[in-house]
Amino acid sequence: MNFQRSRKRRNSPDITPLIDVMFFMLVFFMVFSTIKTEPMGLDVELPRAVTGTAQTSTSFEVLVDKSGSFYVAGRKVSGAELEQQFIERVRVNPDIFVIVKADKEVRYEHVVKALDHLRGVGGYRLGLAVEQGT
Repeated sequence: MNFQRSRKRRNSPDITPLIDVMFFMLVFFMVFSTIKTEPMGLDVELPRAVTGTAQTSTSFEVLVDKSGSFYVAGRKVSGAELEQQFIERVRVNPDIFVIVKADKEVRYEHVVKALDHLRGVGGYRLGLAVEQGT
């Protein structure tokens, strides 16, 4: 007689690929959670004003940083480029509202220079951005 020993086969799945995937996910989250994220745009600290009100209309924003540089849509521009971009926006919307966001430590002459560039090409609805506070 031929007796064979019956072997029970385990039907367990191979978890090696699963371990690889979990390891890669762990490394991915460890690496990308430690990367310091910076918000898009420039860090400008606006001055506070009690009488400030929020503007909801279509606007053209000009940012003036501490060094006196002008930025439109996050891109550094010269005075002539600022005027050109504003002229293009005025063609689309002649009643556009201009908001000048200047750092609270910027020299006053840089803000006046930005306003002069805008008024020189037809900007008549101008405002200065502030943070509401007491």
